Amino acid sequence: MEKRSLRFGSIVEIYYELKGEKLPKQMELLDIWFPGLVITIDESDGKTKTPAEYVDREYKIHAVRYQGRLYAGASKRVSQILGRLTGTASGNQEKERRSAELIQRNVAEQFVTDMDLTPRLQENTAALLEKLTEEKKEMLGQQIFDLLYALADLRSTTDRYILDTELFALDDEVFDSILYNAAYQLNLGSFSGLCNAWLWLLTGGLLRNETGRVLRLYESSFIAIRRQISETGELKDKLNTLFYPETYHSFYRGDDLDHRFPGVEWYCDRCDAHLNEQDGFDDHLPEWTCTACGYVNNLDINEIYANDEDWDNRRSVDPEDFNAAIEQRRKEIEQQ
Repeated sequence: MEKRSLRFGSIVEIYYELKGEKLPKQMELLDIWFPGLVITIDESDGKTKTPAEYVDREYKIHAVRYQGRLYAGASKRVSQILGRLTGTASGNQEKERRSAELIQRNVAEQFVTDMDLTPRLQENTAALLEKLTEEKKEMLGQQIFDLLYALADLRSTTDRYILDTELFALDDEVFDSILYNAAYQLNLGSFSGLCNAWLWLLTGGLLRNETGRVLRLYESSFIAIRRQISETGELKDKLNTLFYPETYHSFYRGDDLDHRFPGVEWYCDRCDAHLNEQDGFDDHLPEWTCTACGYVNNLDINEIYANDEDWDNRRSVDPEDFNAAIEQRRKEIEQQ
């Protein structure tokens, strides 16, 4: 694959290459994948002689759809600004860059405050990806997979000065989180996971560091996930733990081996109360009635999840892996 950057314009091109179509112009492109975020519908009565135009002073209306057509003011500067934003234009003219940053902040604010936004974007993304054949959906998944590793490799081998001085430079933590969340969704192996992986990459490519606000504050099925423990803590290693779990093994360092499920914290599925702290709790029981709300919770290995996001996606721990970790710990203690 040719070298791509984590920029909206570079990534979205993959979709149109798969469809064999020409890449739309940047304003149309943004309106296709992020409807309502950058393009505003004109609310006038349509009787004015001139179309609604880009409002430079507020940075809230970035382009306007007027009677079915897109307008961006009398000058070309807004197109240049959007080119900086999407990564379809090079250069770093200060005024355009700062304007693009204000647009990014405004869009990030919409993600944070509009709780219906992400479901709408997910639905829109699914409708667009449904236009691909099944074969091309598989190809898109493979290209995302390859892209994740290519981006991780590119960042690890790029000079630090270049990373810190590039247009809309990305913090390492935000970069890692964008890619890892995309990888997590892709690894689910479902169509919705494919859509979410694609949406994570497009969003990260568009918002850059402003994506950090989405990662920290937004809660939905399109959720930011915490970093999982891996061998080295490096991004590529984290990707490997997702895509090649057979090459890794879990480990346990606790001493509470008298428990049926050592190291597991149990929470009520109804009220989220911490069951381990409730009087009389014993994880050897097949089920436990929460003393806070009366809900009956099953105490079974199939109800154990590595993190909140695995619980959201109903990905319980691998029983063999879990039991192997506990058995290894027993042997370690016996040898001490």
